[in-house]
Amino acid sequence: MALYFVTMDIDPDAEPQLPVNRLASVVREAILPTVEALIPLQVGGKLARGGYLVGERTMVFVFEADSEEEVREVLEDLPLSGVVTLNIKPMRTLGEIHALDDEF
Repeated sequence: MALYFVTMDIDPDAEPQLPVNRLASVVREAILPTVEALIPLQVGGKLARGGYLVGERTMVFVFEADSEEEVREVLEDLPLSGVVTLNIKPMRTLGEIHALDDEF
């Protein structure tokens, strides 16, 4: 299994300066269900860590998966998928980087 660093940037054009009552419904209808959908992935070991950047419209995660396509499939089914830009990058652990030094 490989690790993938994922950012989900909420599109500012999707929710421009919402009134408080509309913002509350977006939180209830999209953000909280997305978080609830991710919790079992963390319990199951697919989602190593996750959270949001304070004061920003970005959620960040480290996923463990067989492929980038697997990560995309999971994220495309989330309630927020229609209003976010996904950025998925493969990553290496510090141990893997250290092991590269031994090869040279």
